[in-house]
Amino acid sequence: MTNIFHAKHFTFPYEYKFPGQETNERILYVTRENRILLLLRQVFILLVATVLMVIGYFMRRAVNGVLGDEIGSMLTLVLLVFAILFVGIGWWWVTSLWKKSIAVVTTKRLVKYIYTTPASRYSLALPLDMIVDTGAYTKGFMQTFLNLGTFTARSSATSSGVATDDSSRINKKYFYIENIRKAEDLQHYVGKLLSAARTNAANLNTFRPFLPDLKGEARANFIAKNFPQFWS
Repeated sequence: MTNIFHAKHFTFPYEYKFPGQETNERILYVTRENRILLLLRQVFILLVATVLMVIGYFMRRAVNGVLGDEIGSMLTLVLLVFAILFVGIGWWWVTSLWKKSIAVVTTKRLVKYIYTTPASRYSLALPLDMIVDTGAYTKGFMQTFLNLGTFTARSSATSSGVATDDSSRINKKYFYIENIRKAEDLQHYVGKLLSAARTNAANLNTFRPFLPDLKGEARANFIAKNFPQFWS
């Protein structure tokens, strides 16, 4: 199976491996932030590099008149090298974080891996039997403008540690998957998964994985034709 952090695109039926995955635990869906967020970060890096080059141009003109062309050319070269390094390292950095930061729905739990640097991460997990309810909403102007949403699942567990206010205690009880498309569809799917886990746990390993781009009859026909072993 493919290492889940190495996959460029996630394809149905999600045959990947992730750290800590149990032998009888099957992936039902895996996603990451929508690619448009990565593109915006990459554009920002290019804009910063462009600003550096413009600053270098005007600094060279100013320096040429005072210290001479040789010093001005050297300063321009230094800024050019810095801009190239900034683009290269910055591009690799944001792409690595985007690619490795993923959320997974399995037959046992919800799992999320968040990379804070390309080499360090933290993970969150919420077992299915501890989910009280789920939700989906659009948060803020950016998600509205980009047509993205947030999926959330509320845990039955009480918050741990000392909180300074009520909002801190509440937030610790929620599992978020942010900046994704089809957040509401994912909410409906997880609701069906929770129902199946309560009423038909013995057959959960053949429960249908989530298909975000197919609905209703089209989805049923696709499953029946290509993956008849799945039910929902």
